[in-house]
Amino acid sequence: MGIVYTTEVTPVDREAINALYGDASRYERFHDSFLSRLAYDNGKLAGAVRVISEGVETALLVDLAVSPEYTDGEPGREAILSGLLSEIEKELVNRRVMVYGSRDLLEVLEGAGYGRCKNAWTLFREGMKESDFLPWGYRFESEFEGEPPRAPGEGGPHGADAGVKSRPDGARILIADGLAKASYAEVNEVLTKAFFGRPHDLAKTEKAFSNSAYAVTAWDGERLVGVARAVADGGAFATILNVAVDPEYQGLSVGKRLVRRLDEQIREEIVVLNTHPGAVGFYNRFPEYRRNKYVFEKHIAGPKPQQSGEAAEKRPERPQGGEPGGRRPGGPSDFRARMFTPAGYRFPDEY
Repeated sequence: MGIVYTTEVTPVDREAINALYGDASRYERFHDSFLSRLAYDNGKLAGAVRVISEGVETALLVDLAVSPEYTDGEPGREAILSGLLSEIEKELVNRRVMVYGSRDLLEVLEGAGYGRCKNAWTLFREGMKESDFLPWGYRFESEFEGEPPRAPGEGGPHGADAGVKSRPDGARILIADGLAKASYAEVNEVLTKAFFGRPHDLAKTEKAFSNSAYAVTAWDGERLVGVARAVADGGAFATILNVAVDPEYQGLSVGKRLVRRLDEQIREEIVVLNTHPGAVGFYNRFPEYRRNKYVFEKHIAGPKPQQSGEAAEKRPERPQGGEPGGRRPGGPSDFRARMFTPAGYRFPDEY
């Protein structure tokens, strides 16, 4: 019969799920998750994974695990893990998918097309394994080339801040829990301004913030000047998203205050954030955050639209050339090199 995958999490799974993780509360987390997949081998739970998401553009996969009795036999551990990933990805088309993984999942995740993030941080708390994290302030070799990494608000592409500049006349920035009196249109405007004027979809912004467990805002009087939010599962994991500051107020530590206010609110055990290379300098200024070695990411692309006839004949060819291997400055390969370690890359303690 082989492995059967299901989305149904019912009370009959309670003991099996809790036993898989050695945690008496894990069933409730699966039951309340945005999505989940369970793998069964002849009626016996063989593995599972679940998803934390606001249902818009991002998803965090957690608790990817297989029963320890499955090793290299048939079906093997890696086959079940790969099957769980493949099945859950079907529900996450056109999403940025992150995985909170571990050292023993390296080969499986790389084989499934996930890149190991260079720019993922976790709020480091007592009891966490030191070997899962890089030292505070760590930078990869490429981040020492040329000018030091620019923090958001210092010309980087991310919408937070970390520099030092004079305060706008009369500005006294207050941080508030939740959206306070902000409209979704105002939130959308801050996101658009903070990210180089790239238009944000108002309907998606409303859904993302309304489906988030936590949100904070920054105000100069009646003016909304900063936002941030976090998606969470109510007990184990939270991920911080959309840290954005109006460009006129970047460089005043507004972004840092937003993140720390979220930290005060979040009740979950593990707080993770994954951002752009331009934010390295910003998040490296947080001694409480450490770069995580085992967060992975992949964009789950949807089917390409079919073209036929004259439209297909006129479709331009993709540009060729550039650097060896097709890597062009600022192109997809260059972006991937900045975002992820090369496939097969290992830190010294992983050999």
